[in-house]
Amino acid sequence: MRGDAENRKALRKAFMRFYKLWPACGDDSYERAFAEWQALAEEDRQAAASQLEAYLAFEAINGRQVKHAASTYLKEKRWSVVPERVASTNGPTIGSTFGRSWMAERFARLAAPCRRLPPLSAFYQRQIAAGLYDGAAVKLERMRKMGWPAVNDMHAQAIREPAKGVRVSRAIAMLGDGFEAVRVDGEIWQVWQAEHDKRGWPWLPDTGRQDWVYFPPLQGGAPSVALEAFFERLERARASEAVA
Repeated sequence: MRGDAENRKALRKAFMRFYKLWPACGDDSYERAFAEWQALAEEDRQAAASQLEAYLAFEAINGRQVKHAASTYLKEKRWSVVPERVASTNGPTIGSTFGRSWMAERFARLAAPCRRLPPLSAFYQRQIAAGLYDGAAVKLERMRKMGWPAVNDMHAQAIREPAKGVRVSRAIAMLGDGFEAVRVDGEIWQVWQAEHDKRGWPWLPDTGRQDWVYFPPLQGGAPSVALEAFFERLERARASEAVA
């Protein structure tokens, strides 16, 4: 009897730790949620609690506001929609060089505005004025070299220490989970390179023995469309991190 009472107390205490983190919205019911909690196996209770933060972030990134009740989350085991690669981590992860998370972090850094460039030297100004250099081409080249130093740092490390990887937040890693594999030097690779050139972005360094690198899915569209979708999700990801 006493043991049963202690078990029920521990069960309710664990539930309360979970329930207090549930968004205060929707037609929720404490008792209904607790009933679903009790119906779960212990392994599922642990998963429901440990993956709640990742689930809320995943829904936010995909533009879905969580309005359903906690009981629905528990009954339908909705935490299972979180990508397994992300669900298995708590907090930031290390993205392998040229892998999904690494590339998501790279594009997240490219989302920042181009850093303010130093003034053109008098030599370049004269050459451009004389028509010996194309002013637009010079600007793009300077952007590639100096506009996104955080991205160039990733590229330098990829060459110098390819096994090191880069630290990636769980929200950014979620964005990369949907990236598609692109063969190095293939047709789609060249399409992405042309998009980088057009934007003045630094292109990827030599990938060595890596034959496949990951990019936002084109889904039959242009890179500009894929990037627009990625940046929208990135904005939502950063918003979800800010309130976490």
